[in-house]
Amino acid sequence: MASENTAAESRTIPPKSGNPVVVQEKKHEGAAVKAALAANIGVAIAKLAAWMFTRSSAMLSESVHSIADCSNEIVLMIGNRVSKTRQDSAHPFGWYRVKYLASFVVATLLFFVGGFFSTSEAVKKITAVLADPSIRTANRGELVIALIVVIISACLEGYGLHQSIKESNERMHHTGMPKMGVYKFWRITKSADLASVIMEDTLALIGLVFAFLGIGLAIATGDELFDALGGMGVGLVLIVGSLLLAYKTGSLLIGESVSKLTQERIIKAVESTPGVEELINMQSVHMSEDNILLCLKVQTSKLDRDYDVDTVNKIEASIRTSMPWYNWEIYVEPDVLRSSQAGEPDEPVEIGE
Repeated sequence: MASENTAAESRTIPPKSGNPVVVQEKKHEGAAVKAALAANIGVAIAKLAAWMFTRSSAMLSESVHSIADCSNEIVLMIGNRVSKTRQDSAHPFGWYRVKYLASFVVATLLFFVGGFFSTSEAVKKITAVLADPSIRTANRGELVIALIVVIISACLEGYGLHQSIKESNERMHHTGMPKMGVYKFWRITKSADLASVIMEDTLALIGLVFAFLGIGLAIATGDELFDALGGMGVGLVLIVGSLLLAYKTGSLLIGESVSKLTQERIIKAVESTPGVEELINMQSVHMSEDNILLCLKVQTSKLDRDYDVDTVNKIEASIRTSMPWYNWEIYVEPDVLRSSQAGEPDEPVEIGE
């Protein structure tokens, strides 16, 4: 008897050998991150060279912005690679959520630190310019070079944003989502990579607008103060963007349920399955944009073990067939629907042999 108890206590269930394979592969998956990294490396080098030549505060802020962006893409790519690690006994649902963690790190650390550094450097220059009028006169020739770099950078960042929108549209088409604007897509998407890159490219363009205005006004008026104010604008844009992205990725990291459209599709797939009388309850959470944990409680036509096992298998097959672009981890519990007005605790229901 003691040996039986010991055997029972030491019994382990090995993790599954692998995940179901998504039926349709996304053609440009990850292209937005790679395109953004390629663009930002070139932009960062150009901005740093321009800053070393002109000592423009706005160009320094933009250089820090682009270096932070490059770091962001590297962190996202590492997170994407780690997320593909197979399940093990310590991580039975896999490492998918590393992608959300990587995006949260990007939001809270790299963006915010870059924004804080840019803002603090701009404040130092504003203080110095106001304290010493002799350094307030701008070197128009040097700032023209900085302005040209800003315009070229805007073209490259625009290409990166175009690539992000292209991948967003592809994902909408891939998952049967209705067409929507990039802002609405950013709010509802479960892809941390896309949310981060879209935010990053948008902030880059907004920051370049501030840099363009600051440098342009400094050239027009000959006042170095405008350049410093442009640098401060870039830093503040980074800080605000980091807070917005932290909220978005933090929500994904905590665990968001599937979208309303996916809920409707799940309900339709379950309730149309032969043997199902009622879908009692449904709980879901995105482990990543393509991996969903789904728990269902259903009322079947019979409280019979063999019948219910067959019905559960049909439910799982129906859900996977209706939305093959997701990897599903599905748990179904047969139960009996009870009246909420009864006010009495549920009685356990035995499933017949």
